[in-house]
Order: sequence, then C-alpha cells, then structure tokens
Amino acid sequence: MILLFLPSRLRRRLRQRVPLIRMTDLALVIFITSWVFTFVLRYVEDIGWTEAIWQVWQTATTVGFGNRPAETVVGRYATMVFGMFEIIMFGAGIGAVFDFRHELRERRRSGQMRSRQRKGYVIFNFPGETDFASLVRELRYMEEDAPLCVVDDRIEHLPSNVATLPNIHFVRGSTLAQETYHRARLQECKAVIVFPTDRAAAESDGTTKTVVDLVGRFVDETTRVIHVLVDAANGWMFDDARSTPILESLEVLAIVQECQDVHSAEVVQQLLLNTEGANPQSVTPKRVIGWTWGDLVRYAIPSTERFGHEVNPLAIVKNGAAKLCPANSTPIDEDDSLLLAALGRLNWDAFEACLVEMRASDDRR
Repeated sequence: MILLFLPSRLRRRLRQRVPLIRMTDLALVIFITSWVFTFVLRYVEDIGWTEAIWQVWQTATTVGFGNRPAETVVGRYATMVFGMFEIIMFGAGIGAVFDFRHELRERRRSGQMRSRQRKGYVIFNFPGETDFASLVRELRYMEEDAPLCVVDDRIEHLPSNVATLPNIHFVRGSTLAQETYHRARLQECKAVIVFPTDRAAAESDGTTKTVVDLVGRFVDETTRVIHVLVDAANGWMFDDARSTPILESLEVLAIVQECQDVHSAEVVQQLLLNTEGANPQSVTPKRVIGWTWGDLVRYAIPSTERFGHEVNPLAIVKNGAAKLCPANSTPIDEDDSLLLAALGRLNWDAFEACLVEMRASDDRR
C-alpha cells in the first residue's frame, strides 16, 4: 500500500524489501483505522477529541481502564470491531518487526548494507581467512577494535569465523560500480588496502590498478592507499598512482634473505609484526630539524634511558623515498619523516623534546 504514495524510483528500490513494506503497511493501516475510530467515538459518543483519543489508545493496547466506556450501541459495536482488529494487527506487526530484523541481518551478512564503519580500514578483495585474521590481529594490536570493511563481489558472505569478529563489515558489489564505493564509505576511512584478485596471476595487477585509480576519486590526500603487487615488473603501472606498493612475493624475499644471512628474515618478520618485537613507526620531526642523522642516532640512546621507552632510528624518508642506514652527515630537513623502531606506541613529541634537552645539556658542558 505504501508503495502507491512513493516516487517511482524509490518504489523500485523498496519493492524487494518485503518485510519493510509489510511493517510499514501495517503501521499505516493501524494509524488510519485508529483515526477512523477516533472520529466515530468523537461524534457518536459526543465526547471531546482528547477523550476520544484516550479511549482509542485504551482499546488498541487492551489496557481498558474503564473510566469512560462507550455508551451508545454504535460506539460499543465500533469498540468491539476495532478492538479485535487491533489485536490482530498488533500480532501481525510483531511478526513483521521480527521479519524485518531478520532481513537486516541477512542483508548485512550478504554485503547489501552500507558500511557503518568510520575512521577504519577498507579491504578490497578478501585475501582469505588466514591472511585476513592475521591482518585483523596485527592492526588491532596497535589500534584496539579498529573498524574494518571488506569489499568483494566474488564471495556471497564472509566466513562465519570472520563475520563474528567485532567491527567487521562486508560490502558485496562490483568494483566498477560507483555505489560500491559509496556503500564502503571511502570518504570517511583511514586507509584502503587493495589485494589482488588472484595472487598467482600477474594480470591481476591490472585489476588492482583500476581499483586504486577509482579509490583515488573517493578519498582525500590524508587517506593511505596500499596495494599488493603480484609482479614487481608491473610497478610501472602505478607510477602515477598515490598508492604504496607491497610485494606479494615478500614472503619469498624473506626466505631468500634468510638463505643469504641467517636470522635476518626473523628480524624483518619481527619488525613487520605488531604483536612481536619492535614496531616501525613513522614520525614527523619538528624540533630536530637541522640535525644530522648522526646527531639523531647519537642522542637516541641516552634519551631512551631517560625517557624509559626503547627507540632505535631505522631510516629517514626524503621526498617520499626511504633511505635505510643513511650517512651520518645526512641532514634532517623540514619535509622529512623519520622511521623509528619502538616497543608499543611511541609518544614522539615527548621523546623529541627529550632529544633536544639531552643535546642542550651536552652543549652546556
């Protein structure tokens, strides 16, 4: 019934929402019959509007305080008919509410609902249960209950052991459909991670490039975009993309590194895992600008003892390129970033102040 009063576009969208339409129709029927009965009581019983509405509410809810029952024959018959009708309608309404809630759960499970996540992570192309569980564990080690939204059109729903995790949402839709990106709420996310559709096929990098380009239309410059690259030779496709590549073969590279230098792969793995060892953290210098890399390394060790937080400089990032083990004479410029290894979350502002204080103390000597 309610569809008759809606615009054609909205009518087409709601036509498949049977529980919602049923619940809305029941509410509309109850509203109309209640006002019809109110009019009947108002004029047949010769009472005021307030008293008529009060009697309608008593009858509909079966409370029946009895302080002003109908006195005329028409009023009493109308009360009987309306009372029976409302009992049936309320029973049907409760059933419609349960059906509607069940439909919402199914729509959310099958990825038809708009994401409720904000300031979280959007994952394109579900990477598999094991990898996704590891990703969630590592992210939430540093950010407790970090929201994640999975976007994929190759699966009908997330695996049960993944879907039951808190703050996990699923959006099922084509990566070529604009609606998919709106439902994933890319405008409000912190970072986007694009996995390849097929990790064994280098051609998947082409699909990844398409998704990265489309994602760039919906996010601002503060949103991190990361893509997993199957074949390093395809890196040229992303030269104009504002996205950070991660090689799919990183595991293989770690094995090769271990073959060349024992225990090195273990160290790299501990650096990459948030839940083990030190965590690489990127910070923006403010008070040590003008220092050299050698100055930073020199004062980092005594500062950690005073600050009570283990910190080791790893690299300096200049013009978007990370330089590992830079020369001690390398200056720290205004637009640079520093990559540090620290246990847990580091309060960089306080640590930087400690660095400056330690150097000032040396200068006074």
